[in-house]
Amino acid sequence: MSELSRDALLAVVRDVWDRHDPVPDHLVATMQAAAATAASDLDFELMELVERATELVGARGSSSYTLRFVHGDTDLLLRVAVDGDRSRVDGWVVPPEPMTVRALPGENPTDWSSVVTETGRFELTDLPLGLLRLRLEPHDTARPAFATPTFEI
Repeated sequence: MSELSRDALLAVVRDVWDRHDPVPDHLVATMQAAAATAASDLDFELMELVERATELVGARGSSSYTLRFVHGDTDLLLRVAVDGDRSRVDGWVVPPEPMTVRALPGENPTDWSSVVTETGRFELTDLPLGLLRLRLEPHDTARPAFATPTFEI
């Protein structure tokens, strides 16, 4: 048996990868749309995704996972629950401050919003599955609004 050169081995791996795990058809268009949104909105500040944890699937077929974002001194913890074709986001803003959180689904113009409570908690219910971005708008007008990166439910 002869040894393959580095380039030949990488060509084999690339071919197998392309055949068995191709790039999803919608991925390029989705990423271009997200980049265009970020580039066109000067106030758009991405939060850094710090953590994504998966929890056990529920008995009725629903599932949930946890996301954590950090932007400056603001920490955002999200619990995303999916049940069928709808989802729910329970969130906590630390430190708590008066603000409105808006869910901006990728292709749906409907705007879901919630006001953060004194404890930093908010909830967004009956959200569609798909791409989602959260925009946090502090009630203190001296603080600019900021948004999470787009994530998929």
